[in-house]
Amino acid sequence: MSDDLMFAIGMAHSLKARPTAAGRMAPLPPDDPDKLEAACKDFESLFINQMMQQMRKTVPQDGLFNGGRAEKIYTEMLDSEMAQSISNRGGMGLAAMLYRQLAAEALDKIEEEPK
Repeated sequence: MSDDLMFAIGMAHSLKARPTAAGRMAPLPPDDPDKLEAACKDFESLFINQMMQQMRKTVPQDGLFNGGRAEKIYTEMLDSEMAQSISNRGGMGLAAMLYRQLAAEALDKIEEEPK
């Protein structure tokens, strides 16, 4: 797995829980759905970006369009922006699925804790 993907997984996990004074992880309150939704969309965007980069590697390179480092930087930026746009428009459904799963887990943990 790439570092970006591992970072996004860590972010998704850290959003559903936060450290308390005792060092334990306490779940986020259910009134924080916007942050969780944003993290899920960011994760989906990173996933799509990684997928696009791997797909681009399968395209044979010829000498006709070899823009060098500038072309590489531009295509990386283009892939990143396209992935963000795809994710913001509904994407592949990964963000919605992650959101449902993480929100349900956070609510379950809140309900289980003694008051």
